[in-house]
Amino acid sequence: MISTSSNKSDIVLDCFLGSGTTVAVAQKFGRRWIECDINNGAIQTTSKRLQTIINEQIEDAKKKPLTLALSPEGERDNDKAQPAQTSFSIWRVNDYDLVIQHNEAVNLACEHIGVERMRTDAYFDGTYRKSLVKIIPFGHPLAPLDLKELKRELEARPDEDRLITVVCLGMEIAAKAWIEDWNRLRKGKDAINKIEAIELRTDQKYGKFMKHEPAKAKVKISRKKDMISVEIEDFISPTIIERLAQQAGLLKPKIDDWRAMVDCVMIDTAYDGKVFNVVLSDVPEKKTDYVQGSYDLPSPAEDTAVAVKIIDMLGEEVLVIKSV
Repeated sequence: MISTSSNKSDIVLDCFLGSGTTVAVAQKFGRRWIECDINNGAIQTTSKRLQTIINEQIEDAKKKPLTLALSPEGERDNDKAQPAQTSFSIWRVNDYDLVIQHNEAVNLACEHIGVERMRTDAYFDGTYRKSLVKIIPFGHPLAPLDLKELKRELEARPDEDRLITVVCLGMEIAAKAWIEDWNRLRKGKDAINKIEAIELRTDQKYGKFMKHEPAKAKVKISRKKDMISVEIEDFISPTIIERLAQQAGLLKPKIDDWRAMVDCVMIDTAYDGKVFNVVLSDVPEKKTDYVQGSYDLPSPAEDTAVAVKIIDMLGEEVLVIKSV
């Protein structure tokens, strides 16, 4: 499929990564690629698979430069194709965690805002001050269709006179106009069923719900004669700590060794600021094993920029760069 539907250096897009078969073939056949998956496990599995392939390609290039060969029929001999790249990055492009774990996300949103949960109501999620609260599924922004459904629910409850608070993770412009038109017909102190929308991304009071505290690392990089020494002194992933705290309940999580949060470490001893060429890749073979955290590598003769990429167990990357 890759060979017949693309040329060398083309971009292959796979929206369902799985175990990474497509991206592995694309890498081997000299294609660039973009791969997507909503599952962190798939991303971690494929990352390790790619690191192995790229390391093999780098070693092969040291022994004998790879060239793009042509078979007698004029077809590309893809097994001998030069890699289009020897590095990759992982990007988090949406809030998929909130979509997958919707019930957990609803609980967090209610706690953040101060909503009192209401388990007996089939439609509304709780109450906030003097209003009923409806939380729109975080998989899509608030749309007029959601508001029409809310309208039908209120029509089925003619005696319901409380205000309505709609909580969402985004809002379409048409939905904002819909709410303005709805409230325009409900003026005065005794107005019933007025709608207030709390948009968790931008709300001045509640917007911190979407605040993401990035992972941090303390890395010591130095040159010792013809060797470069890299020592990871500490690493912290607030997201992992928060996840563990949610699972532990009243007990506070305790991590004795920072390496328990790290999935892998990659080092480029001659980083040009654009392409991360993996010189060393520390990927534990077993889930119970830890990365080493301390490394000695041959140093280029001239001054160089050393880049250390640390990837945590949730796929978040930390890049530390130092000139030596």
